[in-house]
Amino acid sequence: MEILHDEGICISCGSCVETCLRRNFQYDEHKKVQLIKNSVNNCLLCGHCLAVCPKDGALKLKGNNEELKKVLPPPSPEIIYNFIASRRSIRRFTSKIPTKEQIETLVDIGRYAPSGHNSQDFNFIVVFGHDKVKSIGKIALQFYEGLINRLNTFIGRQLIKIFAGNKTFNNLEKMEPRLRRHIAIYKETGSIEMVWDAPCLILIHGPDKHDSAINSSLAGYNIILQAHSMGLGTCILGLLREGLIRQVNQLNEVGIKIPGGNNIHMIICVGIPQLSSKYLKIPPRNSANVTYINTYL
Repeated sequence: MEILHDEGICISCGSCVETCLRRNFQYDEHKKVQLIKNSVNNCLLCGHCLAVCPKDGALKLKGNNEELKKVLPPPSPEIIYNFIASRRSIRRFTSKIPTKEQIETLVDIGRYAPSGHNSQDFNFIVVFGHDKVKSIGKIALQFYEGLINRLNTFIGRQLIKIFAGNKTFNNLEKMEPRLRRHIAIYKETGSIEMVWDAPCLILIHGPDKHDSAINSSLAGYNIILQAHSMGLGTCILGLLREGLIRQVNQLNEVGIKIPGGNNIHMIICVGIPQLSSKYLKIPPRNSANVTYINTYL
């Protein structure tokens, strides 16, 4: 894709010249704005020029006919602060499934997350329905049950330590009581708390590299905040993710196909909160651990 400049519509206000950090726009000798030659090789496709241009149609993204949404006046900083701080992780849901339109809105806002070099390298898989979500939870649960069975024997513990390394083994030991509890609850009640009986999952995957994991996490947090604004509840399922990334073949069998070279970076459950009481206050958090490198002027 590339930016297209219609000189017949352009009013040469210079907004694009000012905003483009790659200097892909310049004035000619007649003070007319020009898109420089070969700008496609230098352009990040960030869209800043499109966002700042006051004339519809003067700038376009080739191959993309998406209508540009108008920017609304932002809420006050106090409202934004309160809104973010009031978000809670939700682990109890009604049996009602969010609508397709609601989930589409969540995925849509996910794609507006910042990403390194505007790579937008996050992809989304949506899983609808309690039974399907539960079947995915079982895959992770079976993986963890196999680990626990190995931890039950001296030889098994030593093999895990040898092949996984001391750091992974120590982390597994810390998680062991939690994993045993998940397995016991499933055997006693049939409930898989790793998915919290949620009616919907959103899996975010991308290239198996650190930058992509950060990008996907940012997309996920966009989704979480948008869901909060819509009255939907969400929770990040880190334990589920850790179990699933090692069970690619089993995921394929239930229709979750992660392309080669990609990895699942975040899983979010989504549903309608099952709460008779509303959250009225913001609970405390640890004080910020911050180091200031320079004094305020």
